[in-house]
Amino acid sequence: MTQEDPAETPSDSPHRTGLRAKARLWWQHQSASIKGLVISVVAGVTVFTVTQWLGPSLVHVVQNLAGREEHGLIIDYDEPSASRESGWVFQGKTFADLAPPPAQGGDDTLNRWARQAGGTPVSQTLALDLRAKSDNTVIIKRLNAHTVCRHSTVGVHVRDNESAGHMLTVREAFVQADAESPEVVFHDENGNRLEAPQFTVKRSEQPEYFSVTVDASSHQCDWSLTVHWSVDGKHHTTRIPDKGQYVLTGINAATEHRGTEGELLVE
Repeated sequence: MTQEDPAETPSDSPHRTGLRAKARLWWQHQSASIKGLVISVVAGVTVFTVTQWLGPSLVHVVQNLAGREEHGLIIDYDEPSASRESGWVFQGKTFADLAPPPAQGGDDTLNRWARQAGGTPVSQTLALDLRAKSDNTVIIKRLNAHTVCRHSTVGVHVRDNESAGHMLTVREAFVQADAESPEVVFHDENGNRLEAPQFTVKRSEQPEYFSVTVDASSHQCDWSLTVHWSVDGKHHTTRIPDKGQYVLTGINAATEHRGTEGELLVE
């Protein structure tokens, strides 16, 4: 099969040259404001045409450049709650220096009182809710604990002597912040150590929920967690908290131990 060359058509170059000359003359007679308006319109039409042509590809490139991906992990969490049965240490204070603890109210009320009085928690529990941005499977591979420790806080130790504690759940992990090599350890409902589970989440499925309880035996420690996860074969990390650290302390340097009603306790 032979491909035929297109037939020649008469040239219209003189006509095009005349149009260009008229356009140039018109442009020269326009004010600066009119020229600015024309340039803005042409630029807007160009941007719209390019984005429509590139479509989702451009959006994906911009998201990657800005650090936002359409597939990924969302972690919801609040400030860690202090354990009222473990209590707080109030630096440089005696029990008489403190405002009276609330006689009624739940954990939030007692935690608020301790924060206002400058108490450092002895134990903290962080609840995590993990979900995916899309139906691309997100694999939560592991959690790492990071701690920086120093001497424990010196002052009165106050705890709720009447608290009954809490029951362990299957999804609960623990960290000894001042251990030689702190690690996130999962326990079952009987307190037995479990092999660290590997979670997977999708947007169409239920989120994964678990908590991490952090203690220190004989130091004051700053602590944070890093969640290692992957999606579409790419590895990512999320730091908790995203800025700063949480703080807790051991009770070995406490000057006295008191219940919330002021009773002297033996630790």
